[in-house]
Amino acid sequence: MLLKGGGTSAAGDPLHTWGNYRVVGRQPLLAGVSNGWNPEHPNWEHNVHGGPNNESFFDSVVEMVPETIICEAEPTGFARAPVSKKRVWFDARNWMPVAMVTYDRQGLPFRSFDGCYSLYEKNNERFLDGAHPYWSWTYVHAYEFQTGRITRLEQVRELPGGHRTSVNDDSIYEKYLTHIALQRLGRV
Repeated sequence: MLLKGGGTSAAGDPLHTWGNYRVVGRQPLLAGVSNGWNPEHPNWEHNVHGGPNNESFFDSVVEMVPETIICEAEPTGFARAPVSKKRVWFDARNWMPVAMVTYDRQGLPFRSFDGCYSLYEKNNERFLDGAHPYWSWTYVHAYEFQTGRITRLEQVRELPGGHRTSVNDDSIYEKYLTHIALQRLGRV
């Protein structure tokens, strides 16, 4: 279904923030589309390297994606949006987003995002989503072009406070997503 501004009704943009979509290119790209889970670490954490403190980037596993489709979109209905557009690289084989760059209001690169996905199965280690190995993102690098700041995110087995990765668990909604749960989790 097309919406005003050229957007689509997609679960990835429920507030219809983006519109004026267009394909701007196709190219191969090195991307982390598999094998990024690290069961060798008890908490699934990744080793890091690079930068002044040798901790800027996760040790990454990338492979050549033979063709990506590059799409651009603009914020719609938000005159004061801090970004003027985003460019997203999609793996043409399965439409999985593999990289993204946002641009500031002057059209200069603002932030880039790249990450890695994985089946959570490696050697004799497995993390299941029920009867099957889990498939999900494993880590993300976010780089701010204008400040040089790098943010790393990774999906780990457990966070302080006893919050453990779990999937297909009906109790997650009551534990984390109700108003009462959010108030409880927000207490200091």
